[in-house]
Amino acid sequence: MAGLWSWLLAVGLLEGLRGALSCVPPPGARNWARGQPATQSSTYPQWGTVYSRAESAVDGNRDGDWRHGSCSHTLVEEEPWWSLDLGASYAISAVVVKNRQECCSGRLQGAQIHVGDCGTDHGKCNPICGSVSNGSAGSLSVICCDGRRGRYVTVVIPGRAEYLTLCELEVYGSRVGKGC
Repeated sequence: MAGLWSWLLAVGLLEGLRGALSCVPPPGARNWARGQPATQSSTYPQWGTVYSRAESAVDGNRDGDWRHGSCSHTLVEEEPWWSLDLGASYAISAVVVKNRQECCSGRLQGAQIHVGDCGTDHGKCNPICGSVSNGSAGSLSVICCDGRRGRYVTVVIPGRAEYLTLCELEVYGSRVGKGC
């Protein structure tokens, strides 16, 4: 009997691992977020030549050092948000979030990823696809969305006043054709 339970446990663990790996974008997959219009709840002031605009998070550069100018950054505020308009609806398999590495990485811990076609309230009206569970410096979080359809991808830090910094956000999946 113990052998059966060990086998079932092993199969269950492997199936869980396979499910987790199934949403990891394959090499060469298209990042639909790159270069798309993005907005955020506020913008941290310019620091020298560093700008903290929303579109910096979709420039294709995963550099996690905010001082290098490739990260978005809001002011500290209650429930800050960042939102992306993909321009069309996609069946989204994964959202990949690159965290800041040189400082303050824990700020992103618990950030929620919303995906859907609701464009009001900056996309916060859309269902939650998942949350950032790894707030470590320079982390790359893969949020599995299991084909959830949506045009808007929104990141919100819920329930607290915080800065929101994204050093890159990538969206993987397939474009949804128009119906009849």
